[in-house]
Amino acid sequence: MSQVLAISAIDYCRPKKLHEMDNAQLLALPVSSYQLPDGTYQVISQYRDNTWRLEDGRFPSNVKDCRKKLRFYTLPSQFVDAVKFALKHYDIKHSPSGFTLCNAFIFLEPFLNYLSIINVKSTAAITALHCANYVHQCKQTISKKTQKPLSKSALMQRFSAVERLYHNLNGTQWAFEHPWVDSSAGYLAGTMGQGKRIAKTKIIPDGELKVLINHCNKVLNQASDLIKLQAEIARERGVLVKTINSETSIMNAISNRFLKPKGYTGLREFNSSHESIPDATAIIILTFSGIRAHELCAIETDAYRIEDNDEDIYYWLKSHSRKTGEGYTEWLVPEIVIKAIEVQKAYVKPFQERLLHEQSTLLKEDPHDPRGLKIERFKHHLFLTSSPSQGNQVNVITGSALYKRLKALGNVLKVKGLTAHRFRRTFAVYVARSAYGDLRYLKQHFKHWGMDMTLLYSANNSQDEELYDEIAIQIKNYKVARVEEFLDEDTIITGGLANKLISYRSSNEAVKTFDSRAKMAEHISDTVHLRSTGHSWCTSDNAGCGGRSLIEGTACVDCSESIIEKNRHGAYFKGVYMQQIELRQIDDIGEAGKQRVERDIERCERVLKDIGLWDEVKKVLSNG
Repeated sequence: MSQVLAISAIDYCRPKKLHEMDNAQLLALPVSSYQLPDGTYQVISQYRDNTWRLEDGRFPSNVKDCRKKLRFYTLPSQFVDAVKFALKHYDIKHSPSGFTLCNAFIFLEPFLNYLSIINVKSTAAITALHCANYVHQCKQTISKKTQKPLSKSALMQRFSAVERLYHNLNGTQWAFEHPWVDSSAGYLAGTMGQGKRIAKTKIIPDGELKVLINHCNKVLNQASDLIKLQAEIARERGVLVKTINSETSIMNAISNRFLKPKGYTGLREFNSSHESIPDATAIIILTFSGIRAHELCAIETDAYRIEDNDEDIYYWLKSHSRKTGEGYTEWLVPEIVIKAIEVQKAYVKPFQERLLHEQSTLLKEDPHDPRGLKIERFKHHLFLTSSPSQGNQVNVITGSALYKRLKALGNVLKVKGLTAHRFRRTFAVYVARSAYGDLRYLKQHFKHWGMDMTLLYSANNSQDEELYDEIAIQIKNYKVARVEEFLDEDTIITGGLANKLISYRSSNEAVKTFDSRAKMAEHISDTVHLRSTGHSWCTSDNAGCGGRSLIEGTACVDCSESIIEKNRHGAYFKGVYMQQIELRQIDDIGEAGKQRVERDIERCERVLKDIGLWDEVKKVLSNG
């Protein structure tokens, strides 16, 4: 029976106290709803249903419909009433996202199945011993997907589900004793009290990232021609279907008229090139923004804003984020992201037109049509796709579909294991490198990430704070890694601070003060400033040379707060030395010029001798 509410099901349930409701009231309780054009709400699911279908608005736009359902008929029947109560109580009390609520259900299933196997008849009969044995079983379980023991994260999810069930049934007829007194899900899973956590997501190596970006840039550069040709083909097909019944004949006619003159063998080759456009734009946006997959899929037509302060132009990418509840969020991006968005806008236009036509038709027939109303939520999205399994219906690209497309493209380009989140961590690492003047690839796109960008971000209340924090962590890790390099006996260094660092290397007492040399490096990194000048590392925490080394690089040689590495800076001093030797032969540079040449030659000689490159330079000069 259809049920319409004046307010949403979520708002309707929020003030309810489930334990005070009788059975009839409980069974009729609305669980989810969608809004109708007149402002009222049509109920989707009720408490009594064996399947609860949650609202689209509780999920990112790229989530499949099948992942928005709680299927209670999959549970052992003796636990269904208790689980329904626990989940609805949790929903009312905490207003979790759709994903969180679904995961609460999914990670509870193994526990309930385990209880059913050992013949537990209700949740009220659960004991701490049952829970302890369940913990032991989970730790012995081998994942079907990885063929390895369950990860700490998976264990944490399972044990947290048990705790959540306990807390939300407390005081009811289904209540049971605390699953593990004096412990917690985190401790049992090994995620708490277990020392330092290390990021598991692997960054994309420089070489592989360069291959990806070069490929995607190539696609972007030819995208305009591909999109225009696709439009011409679509118009021609509309004409041909009126006179030709054979699909093969239509394809041959299109191929001969449009494709072969442009070098394509046929529609299959052209379609492959045309359909690679959204993959390329997605990779460009992910690479140069650090956004998550669901944030990418939520990008709409008005995807960016431009901030022009007369000296610089800043581009802010706009989308919606559900990961940490930020909602509307902005990310500082380089111009290449804007180019990718404009390409994607042109590519997706036919999909958006189809959506608008479908919505108009559906709502004309029935103003309350669920599909017609649902289209309103994503008709302006940029990453849309046609679903053959649903009669070529247009929808937002799902997370699983994006994963498959990224993986497939990565395999073609020999970049294995490509996932959206790897781009996020890679972005943070590149920004950290940029902060220390060590941005190897893509430097022209990241530009001047530094204090000015930090200030710009801090002034934006809509920024992605979690990404900003991740960048800060990567900068810290990068700094510690550099200090570890300085303390490594195999790293050849000179400069004003070199002797002090070298003395640390050979000092047993220094190492004994810490658990390891790595701990010592972390401590030292907290006590020193470190920034790159391009020809040295500067550790000055004040004005120092006042920036003189930027125009007179050899000044760092005489500075007591500099570190010069053979591998990073040796080539610079070799080049400067060779230049100064040539300048020494010029007569019209004046007395001051001659004095500077001699000073630079003397400084370079000292560095080259200290780092072991002097013999190599002399050999080059003698052969010249």
